[in-house]
Amino acid sequence: MLIALLVFSLLVLLLATSLSPLPWLPPVFWAHGVLAMAALPLIVAAMQHFVPVLTRSRAAGVVLSRLPLGLVLVGGGVLLVFVGALAWNWIVLWAAMVLLAAGWMLVWMRQRSHNALGGAHPGLAWYGVALSCLLLGMSAAVLIPLFPQWQAPLREFHLHINLYGFIGLTAVGTLQVLFPTATGHADPGVSRRLRQDLKWAFAGAVLLALGRMLETPWLVIPGILFWLLPLGRMASAWLRTEGLRIFAWHGAAPALAAATLGLVSALVGVMVPGVASLDIFLAGFMFPLVSGAASQLLPVWVRPGRQTAWHATARAAIGRYNGVRALFYITSAILPLLGYRCGAMAGLLALLWFVAGLAYWGLNDWLQGSGRANGPQ
Repeated sequence: MLIALLVFSLLVLLLATSLSPLPWLPPVFWAHGVLAMAALPLIVAAMQHFVPVLTRSRAAGVVLSRLPLGLVLVGGGVLLVFVGALAWNWIVLWAAMVLLAAGWMLVWMRQRSHNALGGAHPGLAWYGVALSCLLLGMSAAVLIPLFPQWQAPLREFHLHINLYGFIGLTAVGTLQVLFPTATGHADPGVSRRLRQDLKWAFAGAVLLALGRMLETPWLVIPGILFWLLPLGRMASAWLRTEGLRIFAWHGAAPALAAATLGLVSALVGVMVPGVASLDIFLAGFMFPLVSGAASQLLPVWVRPGRQTAWHATARAAIGRYNGVRALFYITSAILPLLGYRCGAMAGLLALLWFVAGLAYWGLNDWLQGSGRANGPQ
């Protein structure tokens, strides 16, 4: 499921970024294609992968593990609304279904946390708060068709609490655990940062979303500053201990570090008039986040269990030239802040390069037969 969702999400990211400038469909269609139909199911599936690790428990049950596929269908229903195939009021139903899914995930995570031997990893709390932000965002979506006079403010809250609350908190909570795994070196301060910084990131996301909804800069600016605090602490810790790996030519670490810079740029872009911070969020943050995470995790998903030389070889192949691609992603994060409207092009080229390399690795691995559980080591 995770592999199929990853491939699907990569294709949606490429298609949406490539076709969104064309006048065929409104921008809101492409934005929801990426966020509702690709990002949301992939994030939920990734949570189902990481929660058992963080709680030292078994994998999600069969029924719950099918939830991401159901969310893909819900995302498709949302797109039918934006092309006019379904009435606008259908948004209420789709948003309510996401609310139920988020509630289900929260209950499951709470049960796993309660039963975790020795207590759950502090990264689990970031997932719980992220899902709470999703609940807030979907509640706003339910209200949009019911109170059309408040459509614009509710839409702003819905967008920003989902971007910087749900996706942002999930991503940073995962990055803090994934980055040391990618570099192969333990981060002794990660547990402390995860415990101390969650309140600042959550407060920042809520204040930012409320400030955008109420058009109140004195809420937006503190919200951004609150969010930048945990990002700064995380980045400074990485630079002190893993600077050489961040600036390497290959591997997952350069892409994951570029994603952190992309999130910082997206937050800054919220304050800059005329800057489409969503473009920065997608090309400067989500592109390197997905490609960096895939570089590290895809071999584990293809062949779960004991790590072998095959896993190391696969990671090296998938992550080759990630350091060069990171420069493209950073370009997409910075150019819009300087007034250039073509910034996403660099990130798009980098993601296309990554997908091509991933497809080559997958085909070569399949032809050699080493992707099978009983394939050659």
